[in-house]
Amino acid sequence: MIFKNYLKDPLATIAVNTTIFIAGCLFFGSIALIGIFSELIRANDPNLAVREKHVQQHHEEQLKYDQMITLLDAINSKLESKE
Repeated sequence: MIFKNYLKDPLATIAVNTTIFIAGCLFFGSIALIGIFSELIRANDPNLAVREKHVQQHHEEQLKYDQMITLLDAINSKLESKE
């Protein structure tokens, strides 16, 4: 019954739909602003360079580890071929 009355009154329909639209815009806009501000704060973080260097060290260690495994496999295959 309430839904039928709601649909019969176009002014109420427009008012409710406009309110929902504005509330949605404010909600998603605030999420976007929080994301932008957090990214700006993170970009100005003095520890960011230290973190990036730390991550790069892990990457370099992984590459060295992969090279060691490849070399050990090559040594093992040469030893097996001599036997």
